[in-house]
Amino acid sequence: MSSSPAPEMGTSDVKVRARRSIIALGLRTLGSLGLRVVSSLALSHLLFPGDYGAFAIVAFTAAMGAFLGDLGLSAALVRQQHEPTQDEISTSFWSHQAFTVCIVSLLLLLAPLLSRSYELGPSGTAMVSVMALGLFFHSLRVIPIMVLERQLHFPALARIELIEGVAQTASTILLAWLGMGAWALIGGGLVRGGLGMLMLWSAAGWRPRGKVRWSIVKRLLGFGIWFQLTGLIPAVLNGWIPLVVGRMEGKDAVGLVNWATALASVPLALSSVLTRVAYPAYSRLQQDSAALAEYLRTSIRRISALLCLVIPFGVIALPPFIPVVFGERWSLASTLVQWFTIEASMQAVQGLLFSQQHASGHARERMYVATISSLLRFGLGALAVMQWGIVGVGISATAVTLTELWLTARLVARRAPELARLEFEVMEPFLTVGALLALALGFSRLATGQGGLLVQALVAAGVLTALVLAREATRRGLSLLGELRALLQQVRARRAPP
Repeated sequence: MSSSPAPEMGTSDVKVRARRSIIALGLRTLGSLGLRVVSSLALSHLLFPGDYGAFAIVAFTAAMGAFLGDLGLSAALVRQQHEPTQDEISTSFWSHQAFTVCIVSLLLLLAPLLSRSYELGPSGTAMVSVMALGLFFHSLRVIPIMVLERQLHFPALARIELIEGVAQTASTILLAWLGMGAWALIGGGLVRGGLGMLMLWSAAGWRPRGKVRWSIVKRLLGFGIWFQLTGLIPAVLNGWIPLVVGRMEGKDAVGLVNWATALASVPLALSSVLTRVAYPAYSRLQQDSAALAEYLRTSIRRISALLCLVIPFGVIALPPFIPVVFGERWSLASTLVQWFTIEASMQAVQGLLFSQQHASGHARERMYVATISSLLRFGLGALAVMQWGIVGVGISATAVTLTELWLTARLVARRAPELARLEFEVMEPFLTVGALLALALGFSRLATGQGGLLVQALVAAGVLTALVLAREATRRGLSLLGELRALLQQVRARRAPP
């Protein structure tokens, strides 16, 4: 079995394609955020916490099936140096389908038991079964996505994802308006999955032509299984949220946690642009350690500066914003959204470090860290819920993510001399700006007393602005405004005529 010759793609080619991909995905993300705003505003008045709770439980079951049906074979193909052969791609494709058939069959058998265990009601079995069958939409799109991602053809992916996002938003709102409850969320996801699958196959232009070889499966699993376990194990252990929160606080509480998670994921939506391009780009730069280190440092500095300048003010604005925009029924989730938003900003940087670990072939190390952090989330999260209710989910998750961020940066820096002091560069902005945010919030509550939420937010925003400017004046740590100016200058330079 000989590999087809790989197209020449040096360091400069990778960076050019990566920049174009970031722009395309950035525009798609802005469109997706607009759709999310429309969807959130509409669904917050059409659905109830119980609907989100039922969907969260069913979606968790389906997500487990998606992880189990994909053993990381496509990720191994993205990372390998030579261009994948037809036999390699076809073997990966048919292996995905075989795994998915097994998982779907198992979920269909367990659907009644899962419905009773989570008290999903009369339609629970049908919900689990439909979500299980929808896993085929996921398995059939894995290889077309791999084909496009390996060559950094993210503009095509961005167009497809925006179109399927529009379809999902429109169908979900329509079904919710028709009174379908949790089924509206399920139906919207199925519409997105089916339409996206068809468009991806058309864009990739690939069809299974090669032979299936067991030797290829065994070789790809050497990396793929560890890659997949880094997502599977945390996902399994995160099942404590519907289990523990549902038992202690009820299905409505699960719905509030799920809704808060979705609303707080905006920083991840923005950073996913970099993270998604990072893995194939870092994989292409494996042999140029200096270029890879410089690319990683720059990406971390820029995303950290942007998040630390924007997210704290968003956290301050959330308590008065949520009840006015989404309705009083969601005000109980305000504090939880604040904690999840802080956690999401750290996860954004963490995603870049994860990509470097995977691209450099240390997926097993990543899996060990993910397992430890997930166990901590489970143990500390359950204790925190007992102590503080659903807010404990956010407090414990933020603490664990902060610890995991430091450990991951430490492990990445240890292997490359070019990345010395990386852990300090990663942690310093979040620790200092986080401390300033806590100080601003504490001062505003003391100063305003019984003042309304809007008054507290305005005072806290003013205090935080003064504290951030004072930090910049000390010239210690990462200069947030300096990085922002450098980024704007780089954008202007690229737009300037040659």
